[in-house]
Formats: sequence, C-alpha cells, structure tokens
Amino acid sequence: MVRGAVRAIPVVLLLAFLGTSCGSPGYTYVKSSKNKTYFKVPAQWHKIDDAALSKVLNGNPDSATARVQKQIVWTVAYDAAKEPSVMHLTGLPSDDPVVLAMVRPLTQAEQGQVSLDALRNLGGTVTAEARQAAAQQGTTDDSFEWLRDQVLKPGGGLRGVREVYNSSPNPVSGLLTTDRTVLASDDGHLYLFVIRCSAHCYRTRASELDAIARSFTVRNIP
Repeated sequence: MVRGAVRAIPVVLLLAFLGTSCGSPGYTYVKSSKNKTYFKVPAQWHKIDDAALSKVLNGNPDSATARVQKQIVWTVAYDAAKEPSVMHLTGLPSDDPVVLAMVRPLTQAEQGQVSLDALRNLGGTVTAEARQAAAQQGTTDDSFEWLRDQVLKPGGGLRGVREVYNSSPNPVSGLLTTDRTVLASDDGHLYLFVIRCSAHCYRTRASELDAIARSFTVRNIP
C-alpha cells in the first residue's frame, strides 16, 4: 500500500506541472471589448496604476476636464520593470520597456486634419517638414534617426502608420527608441500604441518588442 502510494506521487506532480505549463502561454492578453482593441505583453510585466496614469495623461483628477477625459478615453500601460512606475513613460530612457495603449474619440476639427503625416507627428516631431520647422525655431533634435516608417491599411475603415525612431530627450540622457502605432478610423476614433525604452534595450530585445507591437489589433468591423 505504501509502496504504491509512493510510486503515484511523481505521476501526480507531473500532471500538475504539465497542466500549469499548458495553461500559461507566457503572455498577459489585454483587451478593451468596448473599443475592440487587443494586445499582449509578457506575463512578467506589471500593469501601471490606473489612477497614476490618468493623473499624468489627464491632469488634476478633481478637474471637470479630467473627469470627462477619463470617461471617454481608454488608457492602459504596462512596465517591464520590477517596480512599475508611470514616470517610466515620461522619464529618461530605461533598459526596461514600457507600453501605453490609448483609444479616444476625435473631435470634428481633428477628423478634418487627420493625415498620415499628422499621425506620424502625434507625440513627436518626426516628419521632414515638421523637423525643418523645429530647426528654424532652434528646437530640433540632432540625434533623431528613422528606423521604420510603415503605412498601415488594416481595413475596416482604419488607416495609419507604424513608426520606430531614435531620439534624445536631452543631451545627457542617451538615446530613446520609440515604437509607435497610430490608427484613425472613419467613425472618428484614434488608436495609439507606444513602446519605449533605451536604444540599447530596443536593439537587444527587438524580436520581443516587435511581436508586442504587431499584436496590437483593432477589430473595427463595420
């Protein structure tokens, strides 16, 4: 009786191990069913606190504008650092990648101004024309480097770009790589997905970060 029980233990442990392995694909799948938006991040990454994220993006949470923004704009962010912080979205380049996803409605004025170049310059001065204008004002970034500029046509009334580039927030910060996907829909919504980390981080983790960027999906089916 005892000998049979001892023999059964490894089988039970093996089945438990296999069950855990098969059920853990190594990713956290993030979605907004309302916005039909999906992406994945490694399971080891941590979600950034929603309240802290909202405060950085929308300002004082007691203001009427911030409360309206929180109701109509969907945002979520994940951090590869052991101690996630919203400051990693805005601070100096880090060797720990951080991801931000956002969906918001466009105003009528914004819908009339949406172009591929407008989407490219959302969040940064990257097109030749915009950089020339910045240079005339003495604010250009000499460290800027294009790594990727791709036009996206996923269908369903969506159009946009995926851009990857190096820049330097300030002369002593080192290079920051930004991987940004921006889509606009015919029904007046903006979909934004940003990955940022140091240039060294992005180069050494390129395959992993590219897979995360490509996982960003909007099922905007009419």
